[in-house]
Amino acid sequence: MFKLLIAEDVKTVRDTLVHSIPWERLGIVLLGAVENGEEALTWMDREEPDLLLTDIGMPKMNGLELIAAVKARNPEIRCLILSGLNEFEHARQAVKLQVLDYVLKPIDPVEIEAVLSRATEELRKEREERQGVAFAVQSVKEKLPNLLESLSPAEWSGSLKKKRLVEQALQYIKEVYTHRELSLSDVADSVGLSDKYLNLLFKEVTGTTINHAIIRLRMEEAARLLKDPAIKIYEICDQIGYTDQDHFRESFKKQFGLTPTDYRNKYL
Repeated sequence: MFKLLIAEDVKTVRDTLVHSIPWERLGIVLLGAVENGEEALTWMDREEPDLLLTDIGMPKMNGLELIAAVKARNPEIRCLILSGLNEFEHARQAVKLQVLDYVLKPIDPVEIEAVLSRATEELRKEREERQGVAFAVQSVKEKLPNLLESLSPAEWSGSLKKKRLVEQALQYIKEVYTHRELSLSDVADSVGLSDKYLNLLFKEVTGTTINHAIIRLRMEEAARLLKDPAIKIYEICDQIGYTDQDHFRESFKKQFGLTPTDYRNKYL
């Protein structure tokens, strides 16, 4: 169930929204319906919604100001505008504020229901994607148990959004780390960020750089392969994305304190 808060100054509209929408059928819990932006923010101090449905023309704080304040508090809250102000400037500001949808008065409960159905579907997909990323990261942790412990402090810092971006980057690295030409730019492109910003974000959350994370993954995989005497060392070098065996040897020794040959002999 998703939680929704309504901000609408006209009582008849507010009452219609409260009583004419099949909230439970839409998978929504209606937290309440307030008269203006200030009341909405006060409500959010007690309980945050997943969705905000707000009028634009309200006293004390209009809808666009409310959305800007809400986004500053929590960018994950999805906002929908309900308004009789059919003006391009308001629509353009709504786009800038990443408003999910824009519905004009007079309200049509059928249209409102359709808009909310689309909104909850989008939120549901986001949650599923988030759970998928968490599962993928857990899978990496199970397969390479030393990786995330070495990358993450006991308590990851930063917002949920930062963590999710880093988890997505980690998942991408896990999928392609054996590619010879893998670069910071490739990882940054996979999450839609600049090289510099992603690397700073990655280090803030995990305590290491993306390049070091790639090297650590490659060395963990090399260590696993070295325990199989049927695989030649030059083949391992190639499989984990290294073209230079000397470079591979130096990286491996730096990671484990042994050359690949010595490491293999230790486990045979």
